[in-house]
Amino acid sequence: MSLVALALLVGFAAVVGSIVFVAVRTVALWRALRGLSRALGAELASFADSLERLSAFEPPDTERLSTAVARMQASRERLSVLTAALGRVRGQWAGLLAVYPKK
Repeated sequence: MSLVALALLVGFAAVVGSIVFVAVRTVALWRALRGLSRALGAELASFADSLERLSAFEPPDTERLSTAVARMQASRERLSVLTAALGRVRGQWAGLLAVYPKK
């Protein structure tokens, strides 16, 4: 066998090996893309369902909310008055408590 025939045989084997390598990698890529497509479809379906739930959302009764906020504001005003009164009482008793012995 001549050296030229051996070089042709090695070259042919390299080309065939490269083609097989590319084919195997292409099949693996195809399978990965198919799996990605399935997973992406499932996620998009889940996202669409959550968007449907959000679009069907009805806000709560705002009249009840406004009355609750008004009650809370009145309670806060009452708390501030009581806190101020307690501060005044503490100020009045501070002199007496300063001389009262503690254990």
